[in-house]
Amino acid sequence: MGQLAERLERIHVEVASPDGSIHAAVHGRLHMSLEFRQRSYGSYDDPALGHQLGRLATLAWVRYHREYTEIETAYLGGYEPDRDPSDRRFEQDADELIVTGTSPDGWVSITSRALASWTVTVRSGAQRQLSQQHFIGEALAAAAATVSAYRSSRARLLDQYYDLSAGLPGWRRADSRSLERR
Repeated sequence: MGQLAERLERIHVEVASPDGSIHAAVHGRLHMSLEFRQRSYGSYDDPALGHQLGRLATLAWVRYHREYTEIETAYLGGYEPDRDPSDRRFEQDADELIVTGTSPDGWVSITSRALASWTVTVRSGAQRQLSQQHFIGEALAAAAATVSAYRSSRARLLDQYYDLSAGLPGWRRADSRSLERR
């Protein structure tokens, strides 16, 4: 593992939901954990829980991305490559990628714009029907699916702009024309 990869692997951020009752951690290459404090699981209505989780995920991503960028900038010594108009269009399109991930049993759905903002929808009745651990598993699986969808969409966008077809497997190139941009 290279020096930069080792530094990025040591990233660790912890955040709390706006009400302070839900905590999350993100470390390494977007490994996530989630914890309810003060017996708060089951005390929300499902839309309010989704709102708290969406704000929590957005805050976690902002802090993670900030640390990632600081490490990358320090490692590169402030070097920034020249960007032509095509590079700037790519960056703009990447910043507008909208992706969705859903948990295995469909209890949690997450829509994200470039992982910078997250909207979490919790299916009605989730807290009544799922144990706290099962719900956490559903939420983390939906978050992982969202990150995976973003990475795949970004890879297809890279292929579209920079013709990386020789380096990308066919399944990643297949949907490049159907990228959802807003």
